[in-house]
Parts: sequence; C-alpha cells; structure tokens
Amino acid sequence: MLRTLLISFFILFSCCVSAQRKEHILLQLDSVLTHRQQAITEKEKRIDYLKTSLQKEQSTKAQFNIYNQLYEEYYVFQFDSAQVYINRGIELAKKQNDKYYYSLFVIRKAQLMAIGGLYHEAKDLIETIDVSNLDKELQFDYYLSLFRIYSYWSDYCNDKEYKPRYRTLANTFLSKAIFHLDKNNMGYDYFMGEYYVYVNFDARTARKYYLAALKTCPKSSRYYAMACFALAGNYRNDNDEQQYEKYLILSALSDAQNLTMENFSLQMLASYIFETDEHNIERAQTYINQSLEDAKFYNSKLRIIEISERLPSIISKYEKAVRARNNMQKLVIISVSILLFILLGAMVFIFKQNAKLTARRKELYERNQQLSELNEHQNKLNMQLNTLNARLVDTNKKREGLARIYIDLCAKYINRLKNQKTLVQRKIKANQVNELLTLIASSKFSEEDAATFLNRFDKAFLDLYPTFIEEFTALLKPENRTIMPSSNSLTPELRIFALIRLGVKESSEIADLLFYSPQTIYNYRSAVKNKALCKETFEDDVLQLCTVIK
Repeated sequence: MLRTLLISFFILFSCCVSAQRKEHILLQLDSVLTHRQQAITEKEKRIDYLKTSLQKEQSTKAQFNIYNQLYEEYYVFQFDSAQVYINRGIELAKKQNDKYYYSLFVIRKAQLMAIGGLYHEAKDLIETIDVSNLDKELQFDYYLSLFRIYSYWSDYCNDKEYKPRYRTLANTFLSKAIFHLDKNNMGYDYFMGEYYVYVNFDARTARKYYLAALKTCPKSSRYYAMACFALAGNYRNDNDEQQYEKYLILSALSDAQNLTMENFSLQMLASYIFETDEHNIERAQTYINQSLEDAKFYNSKLRIIEISERLPSIISKYEKAVRARNNMQKLVIISVSILLFILLGAMVFIFKQNAKLTARRKELYERNQQLSELNEHQNKLNMQLNTLNARLVDTNKKREGLARIYIDLCAKYINRLKNQKTLVQRKIKANQVNELLTLIASSKFSEEDAATFLNRFDKAFLDLYPTFIEEFTALLKPENRTIMPSSNSLTPELRIFALIRLGVKESSEIADLLFYSPQTIYNYRSAVKNKALCKETFEDDVLQLCTVIK
C-alpha cells in the first residue's frame, strides 16, 4: 500500500514539475514575442552596418562575403530582400567570372525560390550548375538544396500521384548530400537525423542524432530550432504528446529568439493549443496572429496563403470555445436566478412562521411561569453536571499531558540518536574506532525500532482518541476522505495531524518524530489542507477533535 502511495505521489509530482516547466517556457516565449520589435531593430542595425560596409568595400572577395552575410541575415527574415542581395551576388560573380561564388549564390537562390513555391524554376536554376566542378562542401549544399526543393514540392502536392514521386527524388538527393557531409559541419547531427528518418526510416536512431544536435548546436542557430521541430514530430509518431508539446514549444521559442519569420513551429503550437487546451485559447489566438504577422513580414506569398488556409478552422475552434463559455455563463446565471427564487420563497415561509411564533409566545409565557420552578430544579442538576464536566475536562487534560510527556521523551530519545550518529561520524573521521565501538556497543536504532515506535504510537493515540479517524475524515471533502487499511494503524498523513492534535505543530519536530524530512512534512500538510472543506481553519479544527466535553 505504501509503495503504491509513493509511486502515485512520484507520478503526481512529476506531472506538476512538467506542467510548471511547460508554463515557464511558454512565459519565455510570450516575453520574447512581446519584445520582438526591439530584437528586429537590433537586427536591422546589423543589416544596415553590412550595407554600409558593402558600399565602402573595394575588395571583390570582401563584397562576395558581405553579399553572403546579407543573404544569411535575410534568408528566413525577409524573402524579397534576400532575393535582391542574392541576385546582386550572382551578377557580381558573373561579372568577375568567379565560378565558386556563382555556384554558391545560385544554389542559395534555388533554396529561396523553393521557399517561395517556385519549385520547377528552382530545379531548373540549380541544374544549370555543373556539380562535377564543385568542391565537397558545395556538392553537399547542391544536393541538400535539391532535397529541400523536392521535399517542399512533395508537401505542396500532397496527393497520391506526385507526392510519392517527389519524396523519392528528395530522399535520393538527401543520400547524395550525406555522402558529402563533413563531420565538422555544425548541422552534422541534424542532417544525420534527417537521413535516418527519410531514407532509412529509423526513427529511433534519428532521435539520438536530433538529441545530439541540441547539445552541439547553439540555441542561436537555426539548426537548434529545426532539431527541436524534428524531435516534436518524432515523439508524436510515438504518441508521446508530452514530449511533442515540449519540443514544439522549444522550437517556437528558438525561432522567436532568432527572428525566424519563415517558420512552422508557432503555427503548429497554436493549432495544438486550440485542439488540446481550451483554457489557453487566448494564448493560441495570440500565437496564430503572430504567425500571420510573421508571414506578412517575410513576404512570401506561399507562406501567407498556407497560414490563411489554416485560419478558418482555427477561428471556428475559437468561436466554438467562446460559445461554450457563453453557454456556461448562461447556465450559471439561470442557476443563480433559480437559487434567488428559492431564497425568496424561503424568506416568505420564514415570515409566516415568525407570525405563528409571535402568536404562540403569549401562550408560552404562561407555561414558562409554570416551568420556572422546574428550571430551578434543573439549574441544580446543571450545576452538578458542570462539576462533573469540569472533572472530565481536567481528566482529558491530564491524558493529553501524559501523551505529551510520552512524545517529548520519544523526541529526546530520537534527538539523542541523532547526536550519537554525529558522534559516530566524528569518531570515524578521527580513526577512533575502538573508542566508538565501546560507546555504541550497548545501543542500536534501526528501522525495526522506528516501526515499533510508530506502531506503539498508533495504538496509544487511538486508545486515547478512538474516534479521531472518523472525526478527522469529516473535515475533508467527500471525494478525498481517507480509507484506513487497519483500525490499529495510521497513515503518514494521519500521524502528522495526530501529533498536531497533541500540540506538536512545528514541522521540524514532527519530522524528527516520524523519521521524515521537514520538507516532506510540509508537503504532506499542504496536500491534506488542499483536500479540506475549509483550508484556512483546518489545523485549528484538528485541535478541536475528540474533545470529551463539547
């Protein structure tokens, strides 16, 4: 039974920690989205600095490098600007007859065109490059770009005829790209995860690579966000919704921190919240609106169309949730109205009864005169009963005092054992083993002793207060009332409040008596309070239990 309780407590504790961690990350995401304009301003300053440097730079190689940096800044930030600067880079490479940068910029332009939905044009453009003349790194970029083009194309088609064909081509080019992948590449683990997912269909191995990518890639890199997004899908395929949600939030947070306007994470997160958490519907609405703003800012027509297609279903869910709330409010208003009518009826009934009582008072006055003599006799009997009651109260106090003395003696004994443990540690550290053996030869304290103490305490306490369990459970909500496994034993929670009934209120003292940590005692007390009918006066109510004279 105790093992089952501990396992249940551990599961409950894990769920609470997971929920707190989730809410903490969501609050981080909310904060980043709230202060996004500041981050955009900083990014635009970096971009303006690069543009100024480009105008001043005379070296062709340096100009190529700046064009490349501008493309990197704009690639997932603003579609049109990325296209402008990659085109300028291509023109400069043509003019200077620089084959390396020409190939690099053409490959990157093809990637950009694929994001914009120009799949056929992107394929035709990249195939103008002679791959045999490229170095290993550019060959990787070349095949990876073709993989992305056909992947986007396959997702766009989403039918039975063209989707499988383009997915097969995408996987073929991914295999070729992996052949040229350098292990020193920052995204090595991420790309290996993609390879095992799409080519080898080995989700378990892919997950190991994605998790490794989170350790090797800085959070400021896009690989981190993509690895989180891939992990989310990986876990969802295993029906692990908790991990799916966790990594989807982390991906959205990384995209938001890095100002990735071309993203899916925030859209997916908004849809997921709409589907699973009706209490967070305003947050989901904020996320989907932000996704639409990001798509407009990025200025890719395809992305704007994609998110616009999702909006009707999301808005429908939002309206459904609002209607449900309104219906609930109507139900509450109707219930309150009915209660008010009942209250009015009760008040009318009370007024009528009061009128009858007034009429009867006159009749009762005469009878009261007759009862006066009986009351005098009754007063004498009451005085005798009060005397007996005082004696019983005194007896009860003595019993509680005896129990308190017993508890104090036990507390001192436990404290002595703790001091003895400290002494043992000190003697061992001082290599005074023989002296230690002499000191402890006649005294041991084990778990069996602790169990004996608790059993005796249970029996002694229940002998003193046989109705404690019944009265204690009456203070709890009906659904939380404790069912005792035995009439001669107490659960840890009941022992704690048994000690409180005896006047032992400090968690540290209770912890010493019951062999727990103060934090554990605090957790037990808090958990039981949350189950009480009246949390504020719960422990004071416990002190009033099992009173002999009420």
